[in-house]
Amino acid sequence: MKPFRNLIGRLSKQKDAGGSSSPNRAVRDEAEYRYVFIFTYGRSGSTLLMGYLNSLPGFCIRGENYNALAHLCSFYHAARETKGQVAKKSMLPVHPWYGADLIQPEEVRHAIRRTFVDTVLKPPADAKVVGCKEIRINWNEIKDLDAFLADVVEIFGDVKIIFNHRDILSTSKSSWWKDTAHSYATIRGMDQRLRENRFAAAPNAFHVEYEELVAGAEHARKLTEFLGVPFDPAAYEKVMATRHSY
Repeated sequence: MKPFRNLIGRLSKQKDAGGSSSPNRAVRDEAEYRYVFIFTYGRSGSTLLMGYLNSLPGFCIRGENYNALAHLCSFYHAARETKGQVAKKSMLPVHPWYGADLIQPEEVRHAIRRTFVDTVLKPPADAKVVGCKEIRINWNEIKDLDAFLADVVEIFGDVKIIFNHRDILSTSKSSWWKDTAHSYATIRGMDQRLRENRFAAAPNAFHVEYEELVAGAEHARKLTEFLGVPFDPAAYEKVMATRHSY
C-alpha cells in the first residue's frame, strides 16, 4: 500500500500547462472570462499566432482540440431546436417531444461554457482571456460555418474571432500539403470560407495575414489594439524569434 500511496502523492503534485492540477488554478465563473477563438487551416502560421497571443498579459489560448468546440455547439443547437418543438401537450409522455419544455437554453449555454473551460481549456488562475485555435474548418468538418460561429458568439458572449490567413500557394507547398492531392484548391476553399462568412466583417472579428504578421510589428500592433491590450515591441520580437510548430 505504501508504494501506491507514494504514487498517488506524486501524481497529485504534478502540474500541467496551467491545467486544473496546478495549485495556481482557481475555480472561476466562466462568464468572467473574455474569449478569443482562432479559425484557420493547417500550416498557416496559426501556432506562431497562438504563441504571440499567449505572450499578451492575461491570455491563455490553447491549441487544437479536434473540433470539440464545434461538437459542443452542435449539442447546443440541437437542444435549442428541441426547445422550439414545445407544443400544447409536450409536457405529457404521450407527446413525441416529451420533456422539450424543460430545456432552458441559458442553462445549456452555461453548462457548455463551463464544460469547455474546465475540461478543455483549463486556464491558470491569472487568465482573463481564454480560447483556442482550430484548423478543421473545411465544409466536410463544419458544414455550416455561419451557424457554427453564430452559436459560438451566442454561447460565449464576450467573444473575439480571429481568422488567420497565409499565402495559398506557399501553404500548399508546406509539410503534408505538398503531398496532398488538390491541396491548393482545398486551401483556397477554406481561405474563402474565412473571408466570406457571416462574421468576416463583424466588429468582433480580425483577419491576420501571416506574411504581414512576420514582416514587421505594425500588423501585430493592430491586432493587439483589436484585442484591447497594449502593444509590447519586445514581446513581439521575442515571439517572432522563437521557432513554433514543426
